[in-house]
Amino acid sequence: MRILFLPAMITSVMMMSGCLLQSSGSTSEIEENEIPSMPRPNPDNCNSTQNYSITSRLASTLLATSVISACTGGGGGSEPTYNVSGQLYTSSNLVIDSDLNDINASFISNNDPDNPQPLPNIVTVQGFASKTGTGAQASQNGSLERFASNYDEDDFYSVSLQRGQVITLNVVDDDGNTTEGIYQGDLDLYLYDPDSLTGLPISTSNGTEATEEITVPADGEYLLLVSAYSGISKYVLQLTAAETSIVSTGNTSPLSTDFVPGEALIRWKDSASSIKATGNSVMAYGHQVTALSSASDYPVRATISAPLTLQTQQQKSKFAQKMPGAFNHRETLNTIKALNARDDVEYAEPNYVRKAVLTPNDPLYRYQYHYNDIKLPQAWDLTSGSSDVTVAVIDTGVFLNHPDLSGKLVSGYDFISSTAASRDGNGIDNNPDDPGDSNQQGASSWHGTHVSGTVAAITGNNRGGAGVGGDTKVMPLRALGLNGEGTSYDIIQCIRFAARLSNDSNTLPTKKADIINLSLGSEFSSDAEQEAITAARNQGVIIVAAAGNEDSSQAFYPASYDGVISVSATAPNNSRAYYSNYGSKIDVAAPGGDLRYDTNGDLQSDGVVSTSVDDSTGTRAEDYNLQQGTSMASPHVAGVIALMKAVYPELTPQNVDDLLANGSLTDDIGSTGRDNDFGHGLINAYKAVNAANDLAGGGAITPVPVLEADPDALSMGSSSAISFTLSNINDNADDPAVTAEVSEDWMSLDASLTTDGLGEYTLNIDRTDLLDGIYEGLILFTPDDGNPLEVRVSMLVGEIVDLGDSAPQYVLVIDDITGEVAAEALVNADGTYTVEGVPAGSYRVTGGSDIDVDYYICQNGETCGGYPDSISEEVIAVSADVTGIDFIVSIVSGLGSGAASIQAQRSVPVVKQEPESSDTSTTPVKRSTVE
Repeated sequence: MRILFLPAMITSVMMMSGCLLQSSGSTSEIEENEIPSMPRPNPDNCNSTQNYSITSRLASTLLATSVISACTGGGGGSEPTYNVSGQLYTSSNLVIDSDLNDINASFISNNDPDNPQPLPNIVTVQGFASKTGTGAQASQNGSLERFASNYDEDDFYSVSLQRGQVITLNVVDDDGNTTEGIYQGDLDLYLYDPDSLTGLPISTSNGTEATEEITVPADGEYLLLVSAYSGISKYVLQLTAAETSIVSTGNTSPLSTDFVPGEALIRWKDSASSIKATGNSVMAYGHQVTALSSASDYPVRATISAPLTLQTQQQKSKFAQKMPGAFNHRETLNTIKALNARDDVEYAEPNYVRKAVLTPNDPLYRYQYHYNDIKLPQAWDLTSGSSDVTVAVIDTGVFLNHPDLSGKLVSGYDFISSTAASRDGNGIDNNPDDPGDSNQQGASSWHGTHVSGTVAAITGNNRGGAGVGGDTKVMPLRALGLNGEGTSYDIIQCIRFAARLSNDSNTLPTKKADIINLSLGSEFSSDAEQEAITAARNQGVIIVAAAGNEDSSQAFYPASYDGVISVSATAPNNSRAYYSNYGSKIDVAAPGGDLRYDTNGDLQSDGVVSTSVDDSTGTRAEDYNLQQGTSMASPHVAGVIALMKAVYPELTPQNVDDLLANGSLTDDIGSTGRDNDFGHGLINAYKAVNAANDLAGGGAITPVPVLEADPDALSMGSSSAISFTLSNINDNADDPAVTAEVSEDWMSLDASLTTDGLGEYTLNIDRTDLLDGIYEGLILFTPDDGNPLEVRVSMLVGEIVDLGDSAPQYVLVIDDITGEVAAEALVNADGTYTVEGVPAGSYRVTGGSDIDVDYYICQNGETCGGYPDSISEEVIAVSADVTGIDFIVSIVSGLGSGAASIQAQRSVPVVKQEPESSDTSTTPVKRSTVE
């Protein structure tokens, strides 16, 4: 049996290729920069049967690569064909650049600083920019592209920003992600005061790395520019909230960056001779750079000027016409960047007048709403966990150098026996470091790292998020390798190692794990796995597993084995998550997230935030992302049990079973008593720790007041007042006297209905003189006994900017046996789609955007998804029309995603279609999967 994991929003890729067809798009309306026209080749006539098969069958929907044939259709003849239809959903708070390369996208030019594209002040933007036309190098059909013969150098955005907000530009160079690595580019980021359009920028970020970042120095209205320095690239632009704190951090407002435009300081290398051979002048970025000294023992000052031909071309730019000072500033920086790339230059830099140093700080605990759902902050008032408690995470391994897991890991093991699947070049070894589960750069899931962070990420280190288990340690055990697959045998070895039972490593850990987390599985049972689980339970190990993401009542293993706590997933409104399995084997529920919505108003999709890895540059680096699935729910429960174990070290598996059965660990959120959606209810960390304390005889925890606000977060929207209640929920402790303070001048509290600070409060909002935007604040309640409580507040000033259309989405129906594309369709504006002309057979369904029209969906910077989600692979059998094939697409990059690439090459151009409905039948066929 082969096993995959399922965080419900990570995706896959397969490799195919084929021919290209022409579409009827037009570029006559383009108002962007023009370059000399180029021929637009018409492809050869495309045979509908000319499909190139892949070399091997796609084994998993996780992180494989697909290049789809360029011909739709079923091969001719009289073979009947059918329709496949459904609904596509996109993650919340995603905006598209209004001038994408895809001709199917709606178009409004944003290259004019007088007419910028408006943005809300917390948002993710999917964009495209270019310094040169694409030449239709990938599509071979210029009529499909807006910028085949033109270029899109400048994207201007207008936005109200608050001091401390962070603007991050992820430049998607597509290195290794396109058919021939055609599109590569370097983009930069500029921030301007719109009331001083001829002046210098307030801040710039114009390096050569994949990420550019600016921290906003003060509240205000801003003009934001994404500028193409060279080449062609997709990008992801993120505007994140300023950190809010009661504690003053002093005056950290940076000075403006300023220098002399048209000048540079250059340090020539000792061996440089080109400068002397050319009369102290060189060319860089099309500009003439003239040194004002021939000195070689110190940096020289040089002037930068544009030749007449370049000046003529530049004057066509609306940026140059309307912001000449800012334009010259950018040209100076671009020329200096080009100088630094020369072999004869040691370094080049602006001739500074003054410069800024900006230090971003963006902890993510604010987005871990799911911890409030399970009363975790109240549990932390009672215990911070124990470093003597260990949770074994059997998964893809862990990025051992992640700083938010530093000091939280004990020695583990890599039990992947197949060298072909291990991706570390060998079989089993004592190194559980995760090298990634995809051969595609930037496409790995880092599933084990995400799960481990939910269990035990460092809490209170002003970095990233927090782990449920506090001081709990993690034992990383690697069983899932390439494509997120693992075998039962390797998983069994991990279980035995964690329980200090004999195993193939011929070694034993110093101390057995107290708890095992298994965010993986399939619908197939195994006697050998059940035997290993029984043996581990007999050693006193408590085993927790994900219930599965198929929205099915079918038993899912290992969660359904005897002796395993099966965890279903809840959505933010405490309903069963739309993907979560259910049934008689469910024991307990925990938050799993739902990336389709933002129900709590924090302007992030409601996924689960945890530790991750960014390897888009080829080197692994610390990251955090949002994922959804029962994979995310299970470590919540494992972490809570770890807190119980810290209070009562003798806690046994049977103790936990008994406490679950009598309702001591949960809130009953479904039908009264146990039900098939939530088992015994939603895990409640506070009740669980108290139950463990009762088992310990009541002496392990000194009764202290525990504050709780209802509601626990205040999303004001446009309201000016809201009431809430503050109470002490620990019946064993006397009520404290509580003082309250607010973090922001626009907030005030009416406590007239409270007694000693407990009771009903009214929060009032004063929006006078505030700029339009979304604001956050804190209310801090401090008791005279016990721990303080923070209540987060968010509110809106002005109107929310319309998020507008999403990028055009394409749905591909891919033959499960051959890997060929049977057909594709362009999704309608309302998210519905119908793929026509699908022959009878078994298929996978994948969707995503192609904003640069390189005929690849699901690259970094694109949206991507698969049915029913991007990890739990489901094959649909088509023998009649099929409906209800609904799934989510999320952007592949940054914190909003949690999705890795399913790269797939699109087929022919498709035209927009009207929504259809018809009678259908579906016969799902499922492979072994994981959560």
